[in-house]
Amino acid sequence: MISKWIARFAQGGVVAGLLLALAPAHAQYIGGDLNLDLDQDRSAQFLAGDVTLRGRVGGDISGLAGNVDITADIGGSVQLAAGDIVIRGTVGRDVSLAGANISILADVSGSADLAGADIRIGGRVGRDLAAGGALIAIDESGSIGGNMDLAGSEIRMSGTAQGRLKGRARTVIIEGTVAGDVELHAENVEIMPGAQIAGQLRVRGPNAPVIADGAQIIGEMTYEEAPFSEQRRSRSYTGPRVSDFGPPAWAFGTAMGIAAFVLGLLACLISPRAVSGIADHFRARPWASGLLGLVLAAFLPILLVAVFVFLAITVIGIPLGIILLFAFPFIMVLAYAFGAVVLGDLIFNRSGEGIGLGMRVLSLFLVLAVVGALGVVPVLGFLIGSIVFFIGLGAWTLALFNRNPRLVAAERNGGAAI
Repeated sequence: MISKWIARFAQGGVVAGLLLALAPAHAQYIGGDLNLDLDQDRSAQFLAGDVTLRGRVGGDISGLAGNVDITADIGGSVQLAAGDIVIRGTVGRDVSLAGANISILADVSGSADLAGADIRIGGRVGRDLAAGGALIAIDESGSIGGNMDLAGSEIRMSGTAQGRLKGRARTVIIEGTVAGDVELHAENVEIMPGAQIAGQLRVRGPNAPVIADGAQIIGEMTYEEAPFSEQRRSRSYTGPRVSDFGPPAWAFGTAMGIAAFVLGLLACLISPRAVSGIADHFRARPWASGLLGLVLAAFLPILLVAVFVFLAITVIGIPLGIILLFAFPFIMVLAYAFGAVVLGDLIFNRSGEGIGLGMRVLSLFLVLAVVGALGVVPVLGFLIGSIVFFIGLGAWTLALFNRNPRLVAAERNGGAAI
């Protein structure tokens, strides 16, 4: 369960980065600490340290920042990834937030999808609430218009909810009003005086729920004794699983993204002209790059074995073959990084005239982050990651065996390439 919400945190951050990169028609704000006082109909995106936003935004708000404090009337949705997030005012559609401390004091017309450590709802969420964190608290002033799906270490429900409540936590405390059924899997459940549950109360856990005098439960109350675990498991099988051993998928994807970023950064620092040439080759022949990378990837294992066997025939070739085997994973990760580089160049360098080192590194990071977040979706993540790898491998190969197309074009025009 913890890994699921960490993955969602990462996903929220990179989705914000993707929106920032792909929405040139919207107002974009990039800087250190931003103090924005806006009155606009279009959407706003930002990438900054700390952001303070006031006023009115008619469209959506999305961004990636250290801390975000918003007091505004927002006509669209809000998608943010930050350390601390505070939202006041009104939100016309949904909110999707990932951060350490999240506080919603606004009137949200749509649903809320939240992932963080400390999550507090003091305003109104018009539709459903899905949240995962260490502490999830719906304050007395908080209200939920739809259903609630909550997972954390502690859940405290002090407000009102018009739908059902499904919760999974070590400790669940209910002292507010729930109009629907309440289904809990928890180690400790307390129904406090003044709590009202209009539907049924179903509890699974090692300890029976503690229901105080003065609590009202209209429906039937059932309790099933069962061990509590923060990880969901099938009731039909309680033995060890493959997922119990080794790192989770999100950890592997994160490590892969970090490795690709480090190798890509080194390539940009050591040989910026070569990296720029790879991007130029992809821009000139995008389909050829992808198809060539696909073909090479299909034959790479066979080629690797053939070259290793050929080198192993001679005594001198054995060390070279061993070096090749050790270098092969780094080559594959670097090809993946080059795929992110060329896609970032395509997004941020619309004119094709070249970009600076800073923007090159930023675009590399954002593309890798987006692809890593999509890796949470099994089939889609694998597909997109493979495409990025094929593109990088093909463009790299074209750059190794062909001259830079920008240089060739400049020579034909009698000028010099930029």
